[in-house]
Amino acid sequence: MDKHLILMIVSTIVSVVGSFLGGPFIGVMIYYVYSVVRPQFVWKNYLPSLEFGWSYMAAMSAILATIIFRMGLFKMPAAGPTLGTKRPGWNYIHYAVLAFALWVTMSYRFAVSQETAYLHFLEYLKLFVVIVIACLSVQRISQLWILLAALALADAYVGIEVNTYYFKDDYRILNRIGWGGLDNNGAGLQLAMGIPLCYFLWESTVSRFRYVYLISAAALTHSVLLSDSRGAMVSVLGSIPVLFFFSQRKKRLLGLGVLWIMFIAASAGIGVQNRFQSISEHETDESANSRKTTWLIGIRMANEHPFVGFGLRCSSAYTQEYGADMYGRVIHSQYLQIAADMGWVGLGWFLLLLATVFTLTYLMWRRTRHWPKTDTLLKARSIAGAIITSLTIYCIGGIFLSLDHFELPYALFLIAAQLWALFRAQGLEVIVRDEAMRQPHLFAAKAPVLHPRPAPLVRSRPPVTAAAPGGSV
Repeated sequence: MDKHLILMIVSTIVSVVGSFLGGPFIGVMIYYVYSVVRPQFVWKNYLPSLEFGWSYMAAMSAILATIIFRMGLFKMPAAGPTLGTKRPGWNYIHYAVLAFALWVTMSYRFAVSQETAYLHFLEYLKLFVVIVIACLSVQRISQLWILLAALALADAYVGIEVNTYYFKDDYRILNRIGWGGLDNNGAGLQLAMGIPLCYFLWESTVSRFRYVYLISAAALTHSVLLSDSRGAMVSVLGSIPVLFFFSQRKKRLLGLGVLWIMFIAASAGIGVQNRFQSISEHETDESANSRKTTWLIGIRMANEHPFVGFGLRCSSAYTQEYGADMYGRVIHSQYLQIAADMGWVGLGWFLLLLATVFTLTYLMWRRTRHWPKTDTLLKARSIAGAIITSLTIYCIGGIFLSLDHFELPYALFLIAAQLWALFRAQGLEVIVRDEAMRQPHLFAAKAPVLHPRPAPLVRSRPPVTAAAPGGSV
């Protein structure tokens, strides 16, 4: 039996059994690992020819376990919030996700070709169902940290595989066939989004394992260069100021930045240099001119169908009629692609979702800046920095690339929603207070606390005095 098949069988069994014995979070985590690595596409030659729903098994186990735990049929501490904290509720990010999901459904319902839109609707439906289930089962800061690490390491695995193909066989797999159904642009952007995840995990990890994240960031950087995706490269460069702003170890970051620049200069070949040079020559570059043409087409399509658009991925069947150079040409902009497929209203809901995630994640990061610098707080703030920086890469890349719906940004939407929910439910405050009280040198008596203005953090609980005879304590 092949090692790939053995790994898939073992991990799927862990997702099913672990969801019921250790909580639905295990199934959710393995599902998202599958969604990043995409083993059903990449290892299809090693897996059974009969299509087997590996990610479906992980998702269904998480769904069933969540229903059982939420109905109270079986209780387990690991499946709920940290003891002594409130269960996190829903917030604006959750509602923004549901609003966008509703408009996706409307776009499918009124699509010019429901047959064309059906498969894309199923992909979106899977995204939103898993987010809802995860919001009901991921309720601890430690779980958010583990999920972020799983996403980063899964992305790093893809980057290492891309580098292995290149150094071992001189084969640029992203240029030839892409990765797991994504073309070089989509795969390059997914790999680029993993770079800040690895950096912030390194920044807040105290064990020696943190160096694995640094090595992973280097592998991801080189794999982005190998993708020849200008959109992914520009996105990484555009995110550097954001990464520096949210970094909690700026001096170390400056040193790493020098090494990072030297690494890029040494590893960037003639092909990469030519790709960057073509950016400055966009007026004569055929690819750039094609993008400008499709952008204008996307605007015209959205103006003609402003409410629900042509339907999910239906616009590409008509772009040639609007002046594209070939049948099936996509818009080459995530935003205008959404506008053409779901109308200006659908684009508005998507932008509102992004704005909500950025705003609330930043507010959590800012409002905890004077809290005691405990391990949990450093991790929570690193999660916030990782989300914002990684999604910045996604948003910049979305200007130039038509990305379909790979799941990494939606996984970050989930983590952002739960991070803000835990902040509002005071789950983060309780843990930080307990850790700080065990480390008095970290404790800040005047640290601000959560809205709506509960009692401030105190140094310690008042000692219990003995009761007087005949009296009460």
